Amino acid sequence: MAAESLQRRDPGPTIRCGALSGLDGFLQRSGVKTPALCEWAGVDPIALGDPDSRMEVRSYVALLESAARQSHDDSLGLRLGYQQPLTTVGVLSDMYLRASDVGAAIQCGIDHLPLHQEGARLKLGLEGPHAILSYSVRDPGLLNYRQDAELSVAKMLRFARAIAGRSDWSPAAVYFEHPAPRDTSEHRKLFGAPVYFSQACNGLVFPRELLNHRINRSHSGIAPAPVEPVAQQASDTHLDLAGELRLHIVRALRQGHVSIDDCAAAFGLGTRTLQRRLAAAGVIFEELVESTRFELASHYLKQAHLSLTEIGYLLGYAELSTFSRAFRRWSGRSPRAFRRNR
Repeated sequence: MAAESLQRRDPGPTIRCGALSGLDGFLQRSGVKTPALCEWAGVDPIALGDPDSRMEVRSYVALLESAARQSHDDSLGLRLGYQQPLTTVGVLSDMYLRASDVGAAIQCGIDHLPLHQEGARLKLGLEGPHAILSYSVRDPGLLNYRQDAELSVAKMLRFARAIAGRSDWSPAAVYFEHPAPRDTSEHRKLFGAPVYFSQACNGLVFPRELLNHRINRSHSGIAPAPVEPVAQQASDTHLDLAGELRLHIVRALRQGHVSIDDCAAAFGLGTRTLQRRLAAAGVIFEELVESTRFELASHYLKQAHLSLTEIGYLLGYAELSTFSRAFRRWSGRSPRAFRRNR
């Protein structure tokens, strides 16, 4: 299928092992053996002890997802991200604290994120009186990274409270790309704000005026280190057009509609131009949409709290019968049969 052609065979983007700071303690309290979990995910457990060593992002995501399942802690990423200190992002923490205000600190994160995590993106959007700081993983082979997304947004919250010097600060709203889990009480309690799922991004919505807030170093819990030359920034993962399109399709489906005309417009291209470029890459738009829907459907069907109607809606189908016919065409089985077998 078209999606298979997008899977990289070479080593993918990496992330500092500091991103998993504190995970071993969480697992020990749940009776999960970290070395066995690392072996399953293809991660060197010794490397986890060195925050500056690096591991592949796909292994990192797989490790977090498996840790949540084996520890029976559905909110593991959320809680782990919030308890991590600012230093877990390495040299970025010094950059943040040298920034003059929150806006400058955010721009620093946008510019230098690959120093901590390659293949990911921070983006700042402005909408009237509000700003939205969003996080995404730019890997078309990673459609499910819920624990990492929740860890990252929870870490945003902790950092915002630290640099603002206010432990009670709350955003205006919180967005997550993935569907709502069975229990969202942890999310509401942590953020102290409305939390919305199945959105177009993962991120925090906050008053725009906060961008001008001076960095409060005295309450941040860490003093900036002496200024030292920063190593050359690691290059971000380059995605070809088909890979970028696959990521756009995932987000468009959550909004209920995807078409080649809309996708072409989103990329600033004419429809025929997009078709020619995809044809040159051996990709057919309709097949790409279908393979993406099938992969998402297979993931959603593993989540027992999601009804078949909800899953169909998340994939852009207005009717359950339409989704059921499509899934049978993809897999040879009905969604109900697939779910029973899983």
